[in-house]
Amino acid sequence: MVQDRNYGKLLAKVALRSSLCLALAGSLVMGSLGETWAQYPGATPPPPSNDIHRPKGNRGSNAAGAAIGLGVGIILGIAAEKARQRARARKDPPVYGSPPPSAGRNGPKYKKPKKPRRVRKTKRPRKARIVRVALPEMIRLGRPKPGTYRIGFKPLMSKKHFVVALKPGISQKEVSEFLQQYDLRRLAQIRLGLLDQIYLKLAYPKGMKPAELAKLGSDPRLQKAQPSYLYYPAQTSAASKGVAEEELPDGLQYAFDKLNLTAQTIAQRGKGVTLAVIDSGISSSHPALVDKVSGRFTAFAKKSAKLDTHHGTAVASIIAARQGMRGVASEVKLLSAQVFATSEEGYVTADSYDIARGIDWAIANGANILNLSFAGDQDPLIKAVLEKASERGVIAIAAAGNEGVGAPAAYPAAYDNVIAVTATDADDGLYDFANRGGHVEIAAPGVDVLVASGEEGYALESGTSMAAAYISGSVALMLERVQGLSPDKIKEYLAIAARDLGDAGRDPDFGHGLLDAGKAVSDLASSSNGDSS
Repeated sequence: MVQDRNYGKLLAKVALRSSLCLALAGSLVMGSLGETWAQYPGATPPPPSNDIHRPKGNRGSNAAGAAIGLGVGIILGIAAEKARQRARARKDPPVYGSPPPSAGRNGPKYKKPKKPRRVRKTKRPRKARIVRVALPEMIRLGRPKPGTYRIGFKPLMSKKHFVVALKPGISQKEVSEFLQQYDLRRLAQIRLGLLDQIYLKLAYPKGMKPAELAKLGSDPRLQKAQPSYLYYPAQTSAASKGVAEEELPDGLQYAFDKLNLTAQTIAQRGKGVTLAVIDSGISSSHPALVDKVSGRFTAFAKKSAKLDTHHGTAVASIIAARQGMRGVASEVKLLSAQVFATSEEGYVTADSYDIARGIDWAIANGANILNLSFAGDQDPLIKAVLEKASERGVIAIAAAGNEGVGAPAAYPAAYDNVIAVTATDADDGLYDFANRGGHVEIAAPGVDVLVASGEEGYALESGTSMAAAYISGSVALMLERVQGLSPDKIKEYLAIAARDLGDAGRDPDFGHGLLDAGKAVSDLASSSNGDSS
């Protein structure tokens, strides 16, 4: 319709010209026909169509021929022009907003068609609140592949800062001169009570590499200089499932049966024992641990680091949860030393300086047990701190590591004065990714074990971190029964109470075997009764 309207005038002009031409041709034809009838007297001419067509003598009417030709010409001209327009439309359709090529400068203009209305998209509905549901009694989640908390190819020492110990008696003026001489920037400074020594965390100057620290350590104002070693939590995250507190199936906490921690074998709850979790911090709002933490330390200024308490909360819930799930030692006095944070590279990590500060704070606040669910490389500072802690009768329990077969020994678990713990599953099989070695002391459940997660949820987690937490809780029960046990004595009782797995006797996979905590506590009770008599 738009095309017919725009070309109407042009069509009329062309039709008129064509009609005139055809009318002229029709007049000539009809005139010649009249003359032809006159040449043949015997022929009968066609009758006139009306009163106008009267014969004039022997000739036909030229006016009638002209009228007929004009009518035929108009009809044929209009039909021809429409055919031409249709052909042109198929070949070269008109472009809206500009005149056709043959219209000229003053040709017809075209209105742009109205744009269709834009359809408004429906807004996304708000996310529905996730309803926590009970898991079936017989649940078996697939084992997760280690990722977030494995060391793998992550760096074992910091490239940004290092640690130095000052010689006793050095003045602050001498410290300032030392920093100025080597163009060093002081990041932090602390006196470690365990070592009775001042330590500095310093930023590497431009161009200096960790290998050059030995040269710097020879400065007469320093006791020693060392890299800032990095540590990573010994845990792998599994898929989480929401579970309602009142509907937690007992099968999710299979570890209690494995450790022989039942109401019939254990009456202790860790009362009177102080246990420090040196980790990423513990959630203060989770129902399983609400009002459970007696003291807190953090190595970080407010808003200066990206903190995530997931790992520390999981470990603490195994040790001391008292509602929503069952903790091994629900009445233990819990301390939280927050030394792990998320680095710029996205790793959850801690360094030598902050871990040493956390341990020093915990022992100053009366810790009897240190739970060290992390792994890294050999570190002179952490080794010295743990040696002093052991001399004071503090029991250090550490995760063996999650690097798998063939991996080197992980520290601090491999130090002599630390109890190294490996992980087993519900079938007493060794955790696939556990480190092996002669330093492994004892085994405990650590595969698909129930832990507190997030603000109020629960999850199944795996790793030697979880196994270490079960041993820490069990040792708290032992210390409640008999206080003042030395680290060596605790090791002895753990070995006696272990159920042998793998090769006979102590082996690099399971150590002495899977702990029977019920037996360990009862053996202590028998021993103490015998001594008292």
